[in-house]
Parts: sequence; C-alpha cells; structure tokens
Amino acid sequence: MARVSSVSREKWKIFWEKAGEFLRTMRQAHEKGDYNASVANAVHCGISASDAFSVIRLGRKSSGQNHAEAILLLKEARTSDESEKSRVCEKLYQLLEMKNPAEYEDRRMSKAEADRAASLCEKVYSFISSEIKRAEAFQQ
Repeated sequence: MARVSSVSREKWKIFWEKAGEFLRTMRQAHEKGDYNASVANAVHCGISASDAFSVIRLGRKSSGQNHAEAILLLKEARTSDESEKSRVCEKLYQLLEMKNPAEYEDRRMSKAEADRAASLCEKVYSFISSEIKRAEAFQQ
C-alpha cells in the first residue's frame, strides 16, 4: 500500500528546487567521472521532480521508503500527453532500479551506467518541466 501525505500545493517549488539541485550535481559529478554520485543524483532528481509534479497537481506526495510509490502518484496526475507520461513513468522506474547499486552495493557504477542514468533523468526532468509550466499557467 502506498504511503502518501498531503502537501500544500504551494510547496511544489521546494521539491522542484531540489530536483534542479540534484540535476546540476548529477551533471557535475558525471563530468568529473564520479559515476556513483552521478547515478545517485540522477535518481534523486527523478524522485524530486515527480514529487514536485504530484504536489502541484494532486496536493500529495509519496512519503514511504519505497520510492516506486512516487510513480503511482505520477501516473494518477493528469498531463497534456498521457502516452508520453507512461513512457516517462517507465524511465523513472528504470532510474529507481539503479538506486541500490549506486548507493549500497559493493561495486562502482560504470560510465555506461552513468550515461544511461543521465539520459533517463534528463528525459524525466524535461517532461515534468514542461508539465509544470502548463500547470503554472493553468493556475494563474
């Protein structure tokens, strides 16, 4: 069962700012060859971006340890392109699968894995960014 908490819709910006910080840090780490940090920040960017969108659209966010719950809320939130949202949810799921190897396993992430995580992250972030702009315009 998904653990969800209510969040004031005005607080979406906090999660969006976090997503932007994680995105910038992912890019910097990737450039330096810090692939574990790059992948971990890509994952956290995706989670925070999803949280921002769920808060602005639904006034709720996942509050459980299972970050895949954030995908359930993203699926619930209305977007301008539902088929693209479905693809983005799959990309976010693929990112989440990289969290444990990057953060907890006894191996290093490869450049190829970091490249893949960065690509997934950029696509998730880009889609949610465009949807947030639409949501902001709608609320004004």
